[in-house]
Amino acid sequence: MISVKRWAATIIPFALLVYLPIQSLLLPDLDARNLELLALSIYFLVGTPTLLLYRGIRIPIWQAGLNLVAAIVIPALILLQRNALANEFIGGWEVMGITVILTATAVRQHPRFAIAGLVILFAQEIYAYGVIALLTHGLAGAMVFVLAGLGISRGIKTANSASDKFRVQQAASLAGIAALEATQVERQKRLKEVLSTALPMLKKIAESVEPLPNNLKEETRLLERSLRDEIRGRGLLTPELRIEIERLRKLGCEVAVLDEGGVDDLSESQLHELLKPAIAELQKVLDGRVTIRSPKGESFRLTVVATIPGLAKPVLNFKL
Repeated sequence: MISVKRWAATIIPFALLVYLPIQSLLLPDLDARNLELLALSIYFLVGTPTLLLYRGIRIPIWQAGLNLVAAIVIPALILLQRNALANEFIGGWEVMGITVILTATAVRQHPRFAIAGLVILFAQEIYAYGVIALLTHGLAGAMVFVLAGLGISRGIKTANSASDKFRVQQAASLAGIAALEATQVERQKRLKEVLSTALPMLKKIAESVEPLPNNLKEETRLLERSLRDEIRGRGLLTPELRIEIERLRKLGCEVAVLDEGGVDDLSESQLHELLKPAIAELQKVLDGRVTIRSPKGESFRLTVVATIPGLAKPVLNFKL
């Protein structure tokens, strides 16, 4: 949101609000102008809080409603006072005073109330004095002021919208950076775990001067496949799934684990809950090829397919 110091934004409008009635108040017989004094009381009661009170740029809707009521009542009271005293000079502040209130209402994000108030002000003045009031009662200036307020209101709204959009984009960018950093940390952690598992076997192979025995060859093949799982399986692997994959491979099954990002936003507990039924179903498999995959951008999180060579129908084929 746009932040403007209140004193800087309101000092001139408030000074104008106070100045406008001064000339009328200096006219004689003030104590006989009860209706004008009532109009002035309403004028200050709605104008002062509209300009000086409330946090943020937008005033409450009920305050905007009071401003609209004031725009109806004040001209009526001034007109009655002029007729009662047969003095057209009374209440000369009325049009511009209401204009200040309506302009402030527009700037403070209630343009419809400001437009309605301006239309009612025009209607009352033209009804009382005829079309000539457009030229003699300051209505043209009132329209310019309120239209300027409407323009400022729209500009503030557009700027605030752009600012909010920027904040959303900035938050998304920061979240992306944080996710990338988290991914890098996780990859480094996973690499250390993989290396800690693989190094003893690799050291044993490097130190061997004779052909590897069959049991060591089998362990090497299993190690190679588990390393591939760690690289391609990324965040999909849990201790329980690793155990199940190891069981399948010892039975001679070919297992492929592909984490394509479908579970990136799941917590550890959610991932465990997702994999529970998959692991339970995999325990039925004794032969063939198993593919465990977590695609990104699909309506499902996980797909498990188990096939046996020579059989057209998969042994397992489900999505979670």
